[in-house]
This record gives sequence, structure tokens and C-alpha cells, in this order.
Amino acid sequence: MTARKPVLFDEALEIAIKQINTDPSLFGTKITLVRDLRGRIRVLLTGKPNKSKNLDQFKNNITGALDAYGYPADQMVLFEDDLAQKDGRNLFSDARLLPNNETDLEIYLLDRQIIGQDWMRDELKRKTKNPRITFFGIKGGVGRSTAIIVWAWWLAKQGKKILIFDLDLESPGVSSTLLPQDSLPDFGIVDWFVESGVGQSKIVEAAMISSSPIASGLLGDIQIVPSFGSKTGDYLPKLARCYSEFDEEGSTPWAERVQKMVERMETSQKPDLVILDSRAGLHDIAAVLVTRMDAENLLFAVDSPQTWKAYSFLFQHWKNHSEVKDFRQRLQFVAGMVPETGRELYLNSFREHAWDVFRDSLYDEVLPGQIENFSFDRDDVDAPHSPIPVFWQRALQEFDPVTSPGGVDERTAHEALDLFIERVDHLVSAMEKGDGQ
Repeated sequence: MTARKPVLFDEALEIAIKQINTDPSLFGTKITLVRDLRGRIRVLLTGKPNKSKNLDQFKNNITGALDAYGYPADQMVLFEDDLAQKDGRNLFSDARLLPNNETDLEIYLLDRQIIGQDWMRDELKRKTKNPRITFFGIKGGVGRSTAIIVWAWWLAKQGKKILIFDLDLESPGVSSTLLPQDSLPDFGIVDWFVESGVGQSKIVEAAMISSSPIASGLLGDIQIVPSFGSKTGDYLPKLARCYSEFDEEGSTPWAERVQKMVERMETSQKPDLVILDSRAGLHDIAAVLVTRMDAENLLFAVDSPQTWKAYSFLFQHWKNHSEVKDFRQRLQFVAGMVPETGRELYLNSFREHAWDVFRDSLYDEVLPGQIENFSFDRDDVDAPHSPIPVFWQRALQEFDPVTSPGGVDERTAHEALDLFIERVDHLVSAMEKGDGQ
């Protein structure tokens, strides 16, 4: 007798959907699959079906079909009361609609993940109106911080008031580069999160912002909300408590706490533009800043197989985002560290790989006669896959504008970031006019 092939994680969801579609009338118009932390799947119903005998048969069938990724038949079906939330949050707020081409039944997935949920959650609402831009990289070391600093300096030269949040809490870079020790405020972002947990965030808020010395003498200003301040003290115990989900209002998701902090600072400082410096990688912390903060997103990358594989994982995941049609229009690739030689070949290769990532995941398939679609040709210079270049410069490898006698060297800045500044300035102008990309 041939042993049955074991079910693997990637197959389990498809198997569950197939089993449900064998008798969709059993479930009415809607059903929710609950996937636990191990990846095991159960069925969640809002009401009890009339055909209890058929339900018992369904339980046995789906339990057998899912194998290790199922539950025993007597535990396979849950009802809404079984998953009641004690904190008042909507039980189904994180559920996403799954594709189902076989029947008219709406099948949702409620994924009980440890991390990764914020990549798929909807944008947070906010009261402030100033533009926001998130600087994100799938990997570190791609020139993200340098681009922030030079662009902020350029904007301040034009008279703009820039507010930068250093939310790369595990590896603060912008804080250290833009604020020397004697310019640090008393407190930083980690202090705010810790104190908000005991209802004291307002005590530190007034002492969390400092102006960078590189803006001295410019028409505008560069204000920094750093990760840490001069009185932060022991950083690691505070960092470990930053991502808890409670504050003065009780149980509050981390994303909503970030939004609250940023919005309060925006309200008090009234900046022309906010820059959110994100943690690199696929963690939920980055997800909040990229998908949920009502921001345009600059996706920094270098042209390497590792980078494109990681971005392809992320973009494939976004295909099922509930707001994908709006969200995808806020993405723009940036080619960081473009080499001094062979630039045209490098950028062509980058463009090709970026196009592949978008085309395979987020661009619409262009159908005959279709006018409205989100799709771009490979060589379209205005497309989100068309890279905004940041050119490698030796002088920027030891970039320390605060301690350098002349601050930011204009010649170096223009050679490395002229095209970047031009394209991103245009992006901000469109945001201010409400035109989008």
C-alpha cells in the first residue's frame, strides 16, 4: 500500500478551499478560515448551519485532507463566540478575502501570525495633512540614510521645514549623523514608547526634538526626532519594551501607537514634510511605516539576486492586500550605490529586475481594449519600477556633515543625488497638489 504524501504548509490552504467548495451551500454566503501559529487550519462560522449531519461529514473530510495542518474533527469548526475578543477589537478586522473561482462563496483567511500581519493591514487614519515619505530598504547599506540627509539639507536650503523620525530603532543612523552629542534632545522615540506604556508620554514629548546643525544658516530647518536622547540611559531595556501593545488608553496595537506619536509631533511642529526612516527588512515594524502611515514609499535597492528575491517575496504577498489598487501607486524604486563605472548597464539591469518584480505581482495584465489599468512598459521613465539613481561617491563613504567644516559639500551632493533630488521633489509637489504619482 502506497503511503499518502504528507501535506505541506503551502498546500494546506488550497486543500481547505477545495474541501469547502465541495458543499458551499452548507455555509451560506461567507466562511472564514483560521490559520494558527503553527499553520494549522480550522473553519470559523458566524452561525450554525441547518445541515448538522452534512457538517459532521465535512469535518471528517477536511480533517483527513489537511493531515498535519488540520485539527481533529471535533475541533475543526469554531463559532464566533469561541474567538471573542476581550479588548473590544473587531474579530475580523485582520481577515482577508481569498480568491475563489469555483463558487460564489466568500472565503476569508484570518492568519494568527506572530509577525507579518501589518504588511496586509489597511492604512491608518490621521488628522494631519502634511506629506509623508517613508525611506525603506529590504537590506541595509544601500545609501538610504545618506539620501535622507542630503535631500533634507537641499529642502531646508529652499526654505522648507523638515521633520525626520529615526524609526530604525535597532540601528539608529540618521540620529547619530544629524545630531552630535551636544545637540541631542533629552529623550528619544524609545523613551516615548516606554513612558506611554504608563501614561506619561506627554512628559517626554516636549524634549524629543532638536534641529540639526547642518541646517544652521539655511532658510528652512531640519528637525530630528531621534531614536535616543542624551538622558535615555540604558537603551536596550527600553528598546525591548517599545513594541508592546499597551499605552495610556489600554490595549493599543503598535502601529496605532506610532501613528499617535508622529501625529502629535506633526501637530505641534507643523512641518512642510515628514520623513520616516524605516528599519530594513521584512519585519512588521517596517510594514507599519510602508503600508499604514499614509506615506509615499521610496524602496531602496541594489541590483543583486538577494535583493530581488526578497522584494519578490514582499510583492507577491502584497498581491492580496485589500487596498492594493491604491497602495501600489505609492511605491517607487531607488537604485542606491550606483557604481562609478558602467552606470548605464547597471541601471538597465536594475530596471529590468524591478520591472519583473512589479509585472509579476502588482502591475495589471493589459487586456485587449482595456483603457484603465496600472501597468507600465519596461522603459517608461515615469514608472514606479524605473529607478531613481543615487550615484556612489567616495566622499560619501565617510559622510559626516555635522563635523565637517563646510557641512554638506554641494558639489558631492549634486554629483551623487541631483537626479534623486529632482525626481523626489517632483513627487512631493504632486503630493502637495493632491495629484498622486
